[in-house]
Amino acid sequence: MQAPHIKAGLFGRPLSNSLSPEIFRIFSALCGVKVSYELRDMPREELRHALEAASAEGWSGCNVTIPYKREACALLDLADPAVKACGAVNAIRFGRAGLEGMNTDARALLNALEEADFSAAGRAAAVFGSGGSAASSGWALGRSQAAAVTFHARNTAEAGKLASKLSDAFPKTAFKTAPFAAPAPETAIFVNATPLGMYAPGRPPCAPGPGSLCADLAYAKGGTEWGNAAAAAGAAVIDGLSLLVWQAALSFKFWAGLPSGDIVKFKREALAALTAGPKGEK
Repeated sequence: MQAPHIKAGLFGRPLSNSLSPEIFRIFSALCGVKVSYELRDMPREELRHALEAASAEGWSGCNVTIPYKREACALLDLADPAVKACGAVNAIRFGRAGLEGMNTDARALLNALEEADFSAAGRAAAVFGSGGSAASSGWALGRSQAAAVTFHARNTAEAGKLASKLSDAFPKTAFKTAPFAAPAPETAIFVNATPLGMYAPGRPPCAPGPGSLCADLAYAKGGTEWGNAAAAAGAAVIDGLSLLVWQAALSFKFWAGLPSGDIVKFKREALAALTAGPKGEK
């Protein structure tokens, strides 16, 4: 009997800092399943063709990252509730229905909040950004029953669209927009859903402290400047690398159908391997 083989990859631009191939190499070693994972950097106009080519090549699925999480939605044949509410997808499966989409970014933040034992219920949150990652973060916070979620963005028109869409999905959470500036004093949850700290220099205009939570979707060796400053100030921190590994584990489950217990184990072991020292430093 031929050993199972999962073929997948990441579509986006830029991909120079991606750790996804290393994460899936670790998953492959942990579960004994051969995993081939490629990075495919492409211009916007080639996204549809790239998906068709990957399906023809026998891929199980793919991840989609900036700046194509929204464009890919229009190509789906089937979408999960988070994809529909956010208008953003980051995991696609080549399934029986065709292109089947899942938003594992949203569920990664949900899992990370639970792992950190931090409840968003009844609290005010600030999400910096207005793209697909911001939408996913807003969905996770609405699902977690946050009292209010404010999108702090330079593109206030896009942020307004997100707030309107998510208000329909979570009417008990007040979704708002604001300039890309320091949030209100009562804010307890801060989410960086921008390229700042990873593909662009700088950090969000806030300084989380004791009693608050900082979730940084950007990641860097040793942590980002913003996340490290928040931790030093006494805030609870959800590191971007942890979120990335959660997202990858959920994608792997989506493609391979592995049990949830295995995925939690793989996430923890993969994160430990990535942060263990010289072998994990990329």
